[in-house]
Amino acid sequence: MPIFQDGRLVLADFVTRLGMGVRELRRSPDAEVHERVDLRAWTALGVGGVATLVARCHNVSGVRDTLDLASSHGLAWLTLGGGSRIITPDAGVHVPVLSLTGELARWASESDGIVAGGGANLAQVCRAAMRNGLVGLVAPGGDGGTVGGLVVAGAAGVVDLAGTLDWVDLQRPGGEVERWRPDDGRRVPGMDELRRRVVVRARFRLRPWSGPEPQRPVTLPRFSRAVRSTGPVFLDPLDATAADLLAEAGCCGLSVGGVRLGGEGSNELLAGRSATSAEVLELCRRGRDRVAEVTGVSLKTALVFVDEWGMEIAL
Repeated sequence: MPIFQDGRLVLADFVTRLGMGVRELRRSPDAEVHERVDLRAWTALGVGGVATLVARCHNVSGVRDTLDLASSHGLAWLTLGGGSRIITPDAGVHVPVLSLTGELARWASESDGIVAGGGANLAQVCRAAMRNGLVGLVAPGGDGGTVGGLVVAGAAGVVDLAGTLDWVDLQRPGGEVERWRPDDGRRVPGMDELRRRVVVRARFRLRPWSGPEPQRPVTLPRFSRAVRSTGPVFLDPLDATAADLLAEAGCCGLSVGGVRLGGEGSNELLAGRSATSAEVLELCRRGRDRVAEVTGVSLKTALVFVDEWGMEIAL
């Protein structure tokens, strides 16, 4: 039986017991396994620690095998797309981290939409759709976002996919791919569903462009390597914008260590090379608390903070 301490699997036991399963996964052509990966290079802000195990899954079989490996040991997992919304801890991540590549990072245009793998770069998918005269899909998180991340962002309320998302293929441990369609009144799958599954493919229904030239996808300005940025930090509440509330509360330029609030409307994070995940979390808490104190509005973050075991941390 796995060894638990305070309800969590001890790291040494995690590494030992996954050994045989990892060796089997290494022999599979469906996944590429790496150990002790620095996640700073995998995230938009360049923060986070070392991942004990990263599986680059080339197809659905690779995803299923990795999820089966994690679930058979009672572990969660973390799907890391473009790293534009997930903030991993400075102490590292001790559960399998999935990265979708290969056929899961490709896309195909159709007459009225586009089908893309969960790991496909969202900005590139947008540009491919526009080359075919189709619009309606944007990349709100900048060039680093993925299709799977967009679906999760829709479930979290960061973006509105009503009328755009046609279907989603979800992979869960020990099962086949499940196709979810928004035919039950919901626009996107629920977060509870997505926490237990991985978005492996999605189809978006788009519309033909009737203007003089296609609209360009929304992307963030590029910064130097010394300063890195992510998308919106806080979600817009009803009847207001997060940017206006942050300005009213005097949060423009608010900083903690190597990270500060800035960008358009002061609702973006700008991080220097010395920034840490703990500083990002503390800055978001201070910004939220200051807005609540001045305006009485409790902002919700668009970012997702996780601990060493892939569990979400409440802001």
